[in-house]
Amino acid sequence: MRTDDQTAPRRTTGPVAPAPGEAPGVVLEPARVHFVVVSTRAVNAGERAPAGAVLQTRFWHPRDQRWSENFFESLDHALHLFIEESGWVLRQQQALDGPHAHELIFEAHRQDFSRPSAEEMLRDVGLTPRDVAGVIERVDSKRRGE
Repeated sequence: MRTDDQTAPRRTTGPVAPAPGEAPGVVLEPARVHFVVVSTRAVNAGERAPAGAVLQTRFWHPRDQRWSENFFESLDHALHLFIEESGWVLRQQQALDGPHAHELIFEAHRQDFSRPSAEEMLRDVGLTPRDVAGVIERVDSKRRGE
């Protein structure tokens, strides 16, 4: 190692503060992996679904201890939600027999399911979904000039 370089960083002789992850009392646990199997199917004629929805997704939600079902306009729209917005990693995708029928296997983390739901966050600040719908309607009405 050269010692005559004036721009080289100087070796310190005093104690060096630990990196944030090495600080005493801080324990960084690895995220616990959770695999999520999402099945999709076509929306049936006469079924109650949002306008434009062509497929329905279904997976077991561990926090809520119930099936989570959502409607989407396309498989790409569903993948965007799970990958980009939820942060899940797609590990396997398989087309099944039938229109819009797929099996998707994602890698997620248990903490993804332990966060409060949107409805719980609203309740925490004293709002109900109906209150939020009212606020949104008032904002939309002002934008329309009503």
